[in-house]
Amino acid sequence: MSLYCWGANSHGQLGLGHKSEAEPKPKEVSLKGSDLNVKDIVSIAGGAGHTLILTNKGYVYCCGWNSKGQLGLSDDTLKLTQIEILKEFHIVQISCGWDFSAAVSECGKQFVWGNNQYTQLGLSKSITCTGIPSRLQVSQKLASGFHHVSCGLRHSAMITRDGGLLVAGTGAKGQLGIGHNFDDNNYLSISKVPDLENVISADSGQNHTVVLRDNGIVLSWGENKYGQLGVDPTVANSFVPLEVFNNEGLKSVHAGWTHTAGLTKNGEVFTWGRNNFGQLGAEREVPYKPTRIPTLKSVVQLSLGSEHNLAVTSDGKLYSWGWNEHGSCGTGDKKDVKVPTQILVNKRVKYAFACTGSSFAVVE
Repeated sequence: MSLYCWGANSHGQLGLGHKSEAEPKPKEVSLKGSDLNVKDIVSIAGGAGHTLILTNKGYVYCCGWNSKGQLGLSDDTLKLTQIEILKEFHIVQISCGWDFSAAVSECGKQFVWGNNQYTQLGLSKSITCTGIPSRLQVSQKLASGFHHVSCGLRHSAMITRDGGLLVAGTGAKGQLGIGHNFDDNNYLSISKVPDLENVISADSGQNHTVVLRDNGIVLSWGENKYGQLGVDPTVANSFVPLEVFNNEGLKSVHAGWTHTAGLTKNGEVFTWGRNNFGQLGAEREVPYKPTRIPTLKSVVQLSLGSEHNLAVTSDGKLYSWGWNEHGSCGTGDKKDVKVPTQILVNKRVKYAFACTGSSFAVVE
């Protein structure tokens, strides 16, 4: 098995051992001299200039930019390096915001590190940033444990073990979903989205949040300048959850910077929001309306970067589309990709991950 990468690499976030403005053609990442084994990789996440890799043993590796401590190390690194502090906790899920990071352990603990200027880590306002992964402590009333975390530009959303949703960070554009009474200067850095339960999937975009409940109802809130909430952009922002889509076949929802997607159990992909770079995967008369991408079938894994997307099909094919200025789509050039286009054509892809402006694929 091999690990391939492409896209933005200005901070060495691709793990190639060097920095470069763009890598438009997929390259193999050498893991020589590292104890990271490709066959163990289960998830990859990336922010503005940093990358986290999770293995099935519960270990987390990182590389790239460390300006706010987002690597959980003392310095930047061009080589994939294990985060020692997390070693004993068996991590099962990771997420990267613009310049911050989060991870959830098997027993429901959540760890956060990096920039906390907007209290996006959920830590006290007195901590502006930290390079030490810190356990998030919340009252039993808010959560008895965590199931999933998703980090956006300056906010994060956390599914609790009982299917509720906690939010942290700035709410200036409604992205916290807690109504107009929120205050960015509030001493409480974590809030619970009221009257929201049975959440099975949640994702944070640039300034919006989307969730899926177990009955197929999709709710979203935050900025809606491009229709990324799934409603007419004449609604500029929503500070409370809006019911925007209902499809009992949905299994997960995903947020890019300004576009949103849903993946069904039978492998169909619905998209809505901004489409100036081809993020939606098809021409759209009404971009804000959740609509299926007609050319994509049998998708088993979907991943959204800031403005590009990756989809893996049941037969191991990898498709990319959207913004391609840094080569994030892996087509070998920098032209935006308007429809899902197969890349790594002669290879069988197991997993693919779209990070903010970069991409990775685990190839069998």
